[in-house]
Amino acid sequence: MAVMPMTRLDLPRAELVLLPVASAAQAKRVLSVEFRSPGGRSWKAIGGGDTLAAAIEWARESCPDGTTWEPVGWEDLYGD
Repeated sequence: MAVMPMTRLDLPRAELVLLPVASAAQAKRVLSVEFRSPGGRSWKAIGGGDTLAAAIEWARESCPDGTTWEPVGWEDLYGD
């Protein structure tokens, strides 16, 4: 039995399938935030969120318990 080579015309045609495109992702901010306690302790944490305030609040949640922490500075790591 001889094997016959296939030509392009012998191959089935492919169909182009268009997939739905997801909407653009919301802008995110990722910050490195430096905090200071009333007793003079300092702490750095990474936070992220849709806004500057949300990113700082997220970073504040990782600060040690037992005192209050106020942001004294931050650096943008990602986002506007």
